[in-house]
Amino acid sequence: MKDIRKKALFIIDNVLYKGAFLNEELLILSKSKIDKRDYNLIVNITTGVVQNKLLLEHIVSKYSKIKIKKIHRTILTILQMGIYQIFFTSRIPDYSIINESVNLAKIFGNQGSAGFVNGLLRNILRDKENIEKSEFWLNDVKETDYAEYLSIYYSHPKFYVDLILEEKGKDFTKELLKCNNVQAPFTIRVNTLKCSVEDLAGKLKKRGFDTEKTKYSKNALIVKNPESILDSFLFKEGYFYIQDEASMLVSEFTKFNEKAKVLDLCSAPGGKSFNIAMLNRDASIISCDISNKKISLIRENMERLGIKNIKILKNDATIYNKTFYNLFDNVIVDAPCSGLGLYRRKPEIKWNRKPEDIEKLTKIQMNIINNASKYVKIGGIITYSTCTITREENEDIINKFLDENKNFEIEKIENSDILKIYTNTHNMDGFSIAKIKRIN
Repeated sequence: MKDIRKKALFIIDNVLYKGAFLNEELLILSKSKIDKRDYNLIVNITTGVVQNKLLLEHIVSKYSKIKIKKIHRTILTILQMGIYQIFFTSRIPDYSIINESVNLAKIFGNQGSAGFVNGLLRNILRDKENIEKSEFWLNDVKETDYAEYLSIYYSHPKFYVDLILEEKGKDFTKELLKCNNVQAPFTIRVNTLKCSVEDLAGKLKKRGFDTEKTKYSKNALIVKNPESILDSFLFKEGYFYIQDEASMLVSEFTKFNEKAKVLDLCSAPGGKSFNIAMLNRDASIISCDISNKKISLIRENMERLGIKNIKILKNDATIYNKTFYNLFDNVIVDAPCSGLGLYRRKPEIKWNRKPEDIEKLTKIQMNIINNASKYVKIGGIITYSTCTITREENEDIINKFLDENKNFEIEKIENSDILKIYTNTHNMDGFSIAKIKRIN
């Protein structure tokens, strides 16, 4: 059990303090020789601590005489792990949780650290019922500063809570924050070059995987028990591609001529290009990215899926490429963004994005869409998308572009100028999609 907690501690430290991605850390762990139950416990603890970081720190602050900023990060993480297990898990007895936490503190701290962890967790355990009744000692905050209450209780950055409250109101914001802390569905795009949705559902069923159809895309399935699916014959032979339903809709809402020339400017890991190739086998697609590593990933996935009508190019979307001028019927701009729509899938984004990052990103986004406008033919469509829901990165970008480029006009999607997808209303990643047409 000690080794399990050690591994969880290392992963959390890598994610919160060293810039690692939680899903990548867990993928590496899954490929090691680890018992399935132990792996699931590590997933639970690491995801829970990263997801609920703010709430767990709040509880520590209520019981610690030492200020949060002065507690060594490793000891703080050990406390967060212990508190998360006490309140949000049921598999391990409370006394065992405290003992394991104290043992970790002895290994990574000193006798004083161990005593501190032991005393604090025991005080919290004694107060457990009162803590839960008082909404983790947030009742007073709820009455005086509702945004602060939501931010701490659901562990979301305050700037994000303020943003959603202003645009959507209290009820919507609360539901969105709750949904952002729920596990995302495991959605796959069926490779319709090889089989139908029904055929793949049947093949997966025979191998023990339960599925259901997605609500919006006609080409996708939700896998209810995806453990080990990446090791399956069906994945290795390219019968499906892992992709959130919202990302699929970017391609599905775009109209393509039969032999359309398509440019996917910010392609990696390639899902939108693959989707277009499956929707339109006669399309000619150029899939671009700036990173050699990501280009290799696109190529690897393309070969696995058996797609033939995509050409992969290394290209910096922020720099004008004269060889692309006036060449394409469709340009896909899945712009680099803050990723605030991915909180439930990548909870570390909550803690490594700041409001000032958005300002920097909008300059990049504006640059890319301006370049894209030179690549699309008259009558052609630019599809602009982001995996975020901020006005600055979506409505403001599109409106500014249209103000400065009168030879483009908006093409509505589902009667909206910009389609906004929210986790709580659609059970998909948060996404924004807009289509703009070059008219002369």
